[in-house]
Amino acid sequence: MSLFTSSHFASASASGADWREAAKSVLEKLEGIKTEGAGFNLGFIYITDAMSDDAEGILNLFKSVLGIEHWVGANGIGVVGCGESFIDKPAISAMIGRFDEDAFCVFPPTQFEGDTAREALSGWLNDNDPMLVVSHGDPTAEEDPAVVLKTLNRILPGFMVGGLSSSRSQQVQFADNIGNDGISGVAFSDSVQVITALSQGCSPIGDIHTITRCDEHTILELDDEKPVTVFERDLRQMALQKIGKDPDNVIVDQYDIEGIEDMPEDFQSLMKGEMHVAFPVSDSDQNDYLVRNIMGIDQDEGSIMVAQYLSNGERVMFVHRDDETVQEDLSKTLVRLRKRATDESGHFEPKGAIYFSCAGRAMAEFEGRAQSEMALVRDIIGDVPLCGFYAGGEISNARLYGYTGVLTLFL
Repeated sequence: MSLFTSSHFASASASGADWREAAKSVLEKLEGIKTEGAGFNLGFIYITDAMSDDAEGILNLFKSVLGIEHWVGANGIGVVGCGESFIDKPAISAMIGRFDEDAFCVFPPTQFEGDTAREALSGWLNDNDPMLVVSHGDPTAEEDPAVVLKTLNRILPGFMVGGLSSSRSQQVQFADNIGNDGISGVAFSDSVQVITALSQGCSPIGDIHTITRCDEHTILELDDEKPVTVFERDLRQMALQKIGKDPDNVIVDQYDIEGIEDMPEDFQSLMKGEMHVAFPVSDSDQNDYLVRNIMGIDQDEGSIMVAQYLSNGERVMFVHRDDETVQEDLSKTLVRLRKRATDESGHFEPKGAIYFSCAGRAMAEFEGRAQSEMALVRDIIGDVPLCGFYAGGEISNARLYGYTGVLTLFL
């Protein structure tokens, strides 16, 4: 475990046999630079779900030892630091920052009409224009987090990033206190310079299609054809591009690798990843899209069920995700982000960073990918104080994404 510092931030992350050991390792590093008069007044903290039951004790300990009252964060199946990740073990990633006292405002979990956030932010919003909102949400809340994000964005019109907790036990959010069941976080004024980028991690296959008939979550017709027929045609197109030949007798019994045993060997190798559907974002100029899971395929009916409520006329496409697409898109995204920051300021010297990545990249079979992901971030961005976690849904521009990585740099 290493300590990373800049003029305004310091971060550390560590794992341990239990929460006390992990917390001790992180606090020893941060306490060493937390001198009187240093001015650190906001902390970001992320814990693995193995320590969910001890979240309150962890928060109280960090407040007491570091003398910082304001903390935001969440729990997940994994946490990340600069160049490293910790998955399926007790671990903590934390970063402390120095801001003008009126440059940020923490708000507790809010949902429905956003009344809780409105009350907490009303005085601050009278004197400040929000630039960035770092948010954390509960995926099991009664109200759809995607709906709450839209409500919250009307109250807080700043650019919203973040992630939903990804816990196999209780869901935890840190927002000065412990909470859940809604969206919480911290708003920053326009005096705080930031830059942010979204990495999709998926590669589109085929063309963009139009839903011509649907029923709630089920696509019944796509471009006036059976959706499975369109899907198979797109798979053939991907195969032609990837392996240079048309796989014979492609039959999609399921959407994952278990359903392709009868396909040609080259095509099986090609499909060592995941297929999803994606909905293009109509008001984006970045070729942006929202990825959703394929929940099932009815071969007899030719229909496809997806994890999104549908309406006729919506545009949709199929996308493919594997190690190669994740690494390639992340690399390109980070290089573009670095160039943008350099072009705007004439140099690249970020003071701190927060990274939210898809929990799918942190599952046991993907742990090697998780480590290489964070190594890639460090290689391109540098030894910058960084914290974050693997989320159950990533937030960018107040939209809820899946299978993405969202990086925010404090400049």
